[in-house]
Amino acid sequence: MASEFDDYKLDKPPKIIVEEKAQRRIFKRKRANVVLSRDEVKAIKAGRKKLRKEMKARGIKSKREFELTAGALGLYFDKRHGFLAWFFGHWLGLLIGLLLTLLLTLFIFSTVQYMRGHYTINMSADMFKEGFTLSDSVGFENPTTQLFANPADEAPCISISQLPLDVDEIDGEHNDNYFAYTYYIRNEGESTVGYNWTLDINAETLGLSEAVWVIVFEDGEMRIHAKANLETGEEEALPAFGNNTQGYLSLPIMDLAPDSDQFEVVATQGNRTYWRVIPDKFLSDTQIAAGTQTEVAPMDVHKYTVVMYLEGDDESATDELIGGRLGVEMNFRLVGEDVEEEGGLKKFFKQIFSGLEFK
Repeated sequence: MASEFDDYKLDKPPKIIVEEKAQRRIFKRKRANVVLSRDEVKAIKAGRKKLRKEMKARGIKSKREFELTAGALGLYFDKRHGFLAWFFGHWLGLLIGLLLTLLLTLFIFSTVQYMRGHYTINMSADMFKEGFTLSDSVGFENPTTQLFANPADEAPCISISQLPLDVDEIDGEHNDNYFAYTYYIRNEGESTVGYNWTLDINAETLGLSEAVWVIVFEDGEMRIHAKANLETGEEEALPAFGNNTQGYLSLPIMDLAPDSDQFEVVATQGNRTYWRVIPDKFLSDTQIAAGTQTEVAPMDVHKYTVVMYLEGDDESATDELIGGRLGVEMNFRLVGEDVEEEGGLKKFFKQIFSGLEFK
């Protein structure tokens, strides 16, 4: 029977053009390395679902058998290379990576800004292995390997004659018009060993160390420290050497070390005695003081108090130091342990810690 359409035959079926909106897909599915359209992806998923249902109805539950059958029918997708491959290979992944890096940097910066101003006490890894612990209470209720103290913000200039006599008697942080922190170190190991300690400057702005005086108590023994005189390079005495017309008439802190060589009589008038204070020089521009405990037996405890204040009678305490900061830390290491040079991120963090602020 002749068809009424015999005169209208095509050599190949007509091409149907479907206009689709451009679609930007982050994760593109492929089959035989050819990117599939959304409709093709949808059809393959529907076919796989139907095939799985039919195979389960026949009692075939093997995932391997399913994939082999689906592959033979063209119901499969190319195996993806994983999120990380896309992440590092796609422009959007690189953009996300840059944003995450920026957010991480901001987080670290904000954390460091929060930590800024802490006075730190650190033990080396070898001391930790040996069994030493730190505590800011004599009972070691919360032993730790590192201690932090808040700074004395907006510290005014005061005189050494204004420091209280109980400055070495209060555990933990006890700031006033000065910074003060009392803490303990205990050998909880099984060996008798020695350790060295150093009090170091790890950050400074506006040359604040020129006016900061530091008092260190080690097991009740007091020593006063200050930067050397800028002109002579010698001890920064108050009153200055050669000036015998002034002196401290009242110096309560002398009661804590009455026989110390750091207090010198300037003059005596009747029953009045005038005194000079002679602090030890800082050991260097970055180190205030150092000490050693040679034989620390198991369960031995040593006590430390560090006081920092702005000495108003020091000629270096000028308005130019307003806004300055000084970061200080005490480091404990076993005798004979090498001091490693710090760098990189660890040095970066330490450079922005500070312990005293002058406003």
